Amino acid sequence: MRKIIFPVFLVLSQLVHSQIKVGKWRDHFSYNNCIAITKGDNKIYGATSTGIFWYSTQDGSLGKINRIQGLNDVSINTIEYSSQQKILAVGYEDGNIDFIFQNRILNMPQIKEKLMQGSKKINGFTFYNDLVFISTDFGIVVIDILKEEIKDTYYIGDLGEPLRVNRTSILNSSIYAATEKGLLHADVNDPLLIQYQRWTHESFFSNSTNECTDVTVFGSSVIAIEGNAIDQEDIIWGYNGSTWMELGRPYYTVLHVRAEQTKLLITSKEGISSYTSIIATPIVHSSYNFTWHFDPYMAIPIESEKIAIADNSSGIVYGEFGALNSYLPNGPINNRAFSIGVSSEKVIVASGAYDAAMGNRWFPFSYHKFEKEQWQTFEESIDLDAVRVAFNPSNPNEFYISSWGNGVFQYTNDEPVKHFDYQNSTLQTVYPNQPYCRVSGITFDSKGNLWAANVMVPKPISVRKPDGSWYSFAYAGAINSDQLSDLYCSPSGQLWLILPGGVGLFVLDPGKNIESATDDHYRKIKLYDSNGNVLPNDIYSLAFDREGYAWIGTSEGVLISYNPENAIDASTFAVQRVKIPDVVQGLAAYLLQTETITAIAVDGGNRKWFGTSKSGVFLQSSDGSKELLHFNTQNSPLPSNSIVDIKIHPTSGEVFIATDKGLMSYRGEATEPSEKFGKVYAFPNPVKPNYNGVITITGLVENTTVKITDISGNLVYETQSLGGQATWDGKNLNGHKVSTGVYLIFCSDSKGEETAVSKLLFIK
Repeated sequence: MRKIIFPVFLVLSQLVHSQIKVGKWRDHFSYNNCIAITKGDNKIYGATSTGIFWYSTQDGSLGKINRIQGLNDVSINTIEYSSQQKILAVGYEDGNIDFIFQNRILNMPQIKEKLMQGSKKINGFTFYNDLVFISTDFGIVVIDILKEEIKDTYYIGDLGEPLRVNRTSILNSSIYAATEKGLLHADVNDPLLIQYQRWTHESFFSNSTNECTDVTVFGSSVIAIEGNAIDQEDIIWGYNGSTWMELGRPYYTVLHVRAEQTKLLITSKEGISSYTSIIATPIVHSSYNFTWHFDPYMAIPIESEKIAIADNSSGIVYGEFGALNSYLPNGPINNRAFSIGVSSEKVIVASGAYDAAMGNRWFPFSYHKFEKEQWQTFEESIDLDAVRVAFNPSNPNEFYISSWGNGVFQYTNDEPVKHFDYQNSTLQTVYPNQPYCRVSGITFDSKGNLWAANVMVPKPISVRKPDGSWYSFAYAGAINSDQLSDLYCSPSGQLWLILPGGVGLFVLDPGKNIESATDDHYRKIKLYDSNGNVLPNDIYSLAFDREGYAWIGTSEGVLISYNPENAIDASTFAVQRVKIPDVVQGLAAYLLQTETITAIAVDGGNRKWFGTSKSGVFLQSSDGSKELLHFNTQNSPLPSNSIVDIKIHPTSGEVFIATDKGLMSYRGEATEPSEKFGKVYAFPNPVKPNYNGVITITGLVENTTVKITDISGNLVYETQSLGGQATWDGKNLNGHKVSTGVYLIFCSDSKGEETAVSKLLFIK
């Protein structure tokens, strides 16, 4: 198997990943796919769908701005910087707008919130004095940036109908609008521009109703792009002040045109053309010097002979042709995240997928690795769709990835070791001798056996023993479903397999001898409560908690089994809803009963993290009855409320949350407890005067009692750990911030048999 590591072309910068504080967020977005670019004040700004990043041409530093730093949305479509106003404008696909000033971000959601049919996408910004002309999918919106209010909306289609405007540009007193039905212009100072009759439709295009895809000012000229038919080249037009002339038809599809006084850049997939005047012969560039992959989306002139390119694969590309470099923050190469695996050493994200009909998405087999605060992406160009990750519990540097078509891959220290499919294991393929060896789930049991769910084959369950031998189970008839999802090993050694589409569960007890079917016990399960009432059987997720209980995520909330070891015994096995108090009506309700639960994770404090299909993430108490946190796009930096997977790093407590728009993480309070006290310490230490977060004490055993005293032995604070970690807000028992001094941290286990002591310097 060929391994490709995608490097990140970075300069030394302020963007060094480091562990975040408890209660804080960080993004793990890809910054490779740059879809817009602008310049201003010694910085080049690039945009991806999930955020903005910048490169300083002055000192070589990098920075980023996303929802953590204050952006109000995702799905960015365009950005533009005004050097005069010192404002970076951000336009989103849903019509939302952010204006980034030097010390604040102004959100103007009026277009997003406007009641109207059709798209509200923001396509471009043109700054003119104190006004901003905003190109949208329905017309032009004018904002008075000083008053921070919408001044006018221009519907410039026939008879005042909505008309998509791709971009506007202003030369002298004329405003030009590139629209889906050609090029329009008007007097920018006309007080009646709200009337569609004040706009003139230019007729010089080869077909006057062809789309004008872009327009820009080049010195004293105007450049417009006529979008032609699919099988014909686009046409570049130039206006010299009196006449429009055709400048050429170099590309089938011109993506963008940008210019300054002395340089015009026209970008297409085939190349970038550079003009010094509208009558000069262009210089065409069709490759980079630093990589084989040439994928420009937009290019802008910088100073001298330098340019900056928004590249779909390499972020910001900057420099002179022949000496270009790529600049972007560290991250995965894309935002695809189908499932997450974690060990004490690293995080692995499978970036393939399969669709609702169990068909391939045809993504190249790839995974993202987060280790030592850095991301790398590994891709195999031949195989397809990496979908599940399983770490060997006895070796944190050995992991397995299943694929939707090519079986299972084994890695040790990030090196591919073995590839298992129908040719060298008991895994089977849907079609003989064809790459349809689809493995929907993999997991390890406590004995080191690797289990695999093999879809649409006669023997749907396979196991690889620690000695490397394989064995399969011919239970396709008992399962009676071609659709299999993920599988899990219970604390009692049973294998639980989710059967999607409302079918339920299949539970297998392989007995003491895996290779003998005589001691196997299994059952296909439809879920009922203890009274025989049918419960939701459309299952999406499952987890076993620290007490061995099974938590089941369905299309109608959460179910729990307090005796999962009895799953195969229909007479004693029971599942029930989790009742929670309804504080509004005083009636009993059921845990997340209106939500589809797509992910469940149990932290070191036995608390439950639930991911949902449309409402973000919920953190519930250990018994599920109390909501502790609820994160969504309205109150957190999450890029989406559609959660795909959740996994928790065992030693840091960092909660990795995969959404359909990218990966985020939040550092929780709970970590996996140690069996004995390890290196007990507090951080930050010392606590400086300007610090307002919580102080974390880590290295603890489960249910540690933590007492904090001053140097004289006076009790200041007492708490109990969540798993292997406890937190303190720096206040005493009366709720006041403690004074400057050294504080002692006394830790003891639940029996009082094991103890540990640490010190903390607090500076008020």
